[in-house]
Amino acid sequence: MTQRRELDNRLALYGDLSGILSAMRSFALAELRRVTQREDAQQRSAQSLSEAFDAMSPALPPAGAPAGDIWLLLGSVRGFCASFNEDVANRWRQEKPRPLATIVAGERLAALMPEEASAVAGAVSATDAVPAIERILGAVDGTRQVVGSDAGLVVCLRDEDGARVERLQPFSVSSGRTPDELPVTHEPAAQVAAGVAQHFLFHRLLALLLRSLRVENHMRLLQMENALQHIERNTDALKLLRNRLRQDEIVEEIELIQRDASRF
Repeated sequence: MTQRRELDNRLALYGDLSGILSAMRSFALAELRRVTQREDAQQRSAQSLSEAFDAMSPALPPAGAPAGDIWLLLGSVRGFCASFNEDVANRWRQEKPRPLATIVAGERLAALMPEEASAVAGAVSATDAVPAIERILGAVDGTRQVVGSDAGLVVCLRDEDGARVERLQPFSVSSGRTPDELPVTHEPAAQVAAGVAQHFLFHRLLALLLRSLRVENHMRLLQMENALQHIERNTDALKLLRNRLRQDEIVEEIELIQRDASRF
């Protein structure tokens, strides 16, 4: 009876865990849908700005090779997302030579990094992605005041196929346009080009952060699905064991009744 009572307690615990995980899974699924919609819209905005940047790029001063790079690592604020943060940290550790400086967005990833890495608050969901980008750009500007204004900017994030790296600065120009092909602008072309470049950097960073958030929520959703399946398998096994114990108890009770009846 004591063993069966322990099994009942464990089954009740599994039931509570299953309810909590189911609620968390619903939240993660809703957030995944929101961030996917935001990412699709942001990718279109970033593409439009990329075309505008290519059109204005001849007005920008030529960019020399940077003496080194600032690495921006995009991680998560929340946990329970499998190897999401570890994959980004491992990719950063593989980089040779070492970056001039490292900025980490996301408290969970920051906890895996050495103390010299600068941490900024990351984004929990798509709704607070823009403030996170503003914090990141502020950290980049502050870091450049220390390591040099000509430092490049490289972003490392977790993609669908693993951690990957994308260079954002110096800007890559692919249009092949000449200054004679610049569009007519109301303000001086160099001023307009500098403004477009800043907008392009902001929106490209935002698109990458939204992609990182989407992959994070997808990995969290898979983690929850695996946990729920594990709980379901354990629950079924415990129910079978409880039934066998109950059957043994019934057999013992029948044998006891038969022994008592044989005395008369």
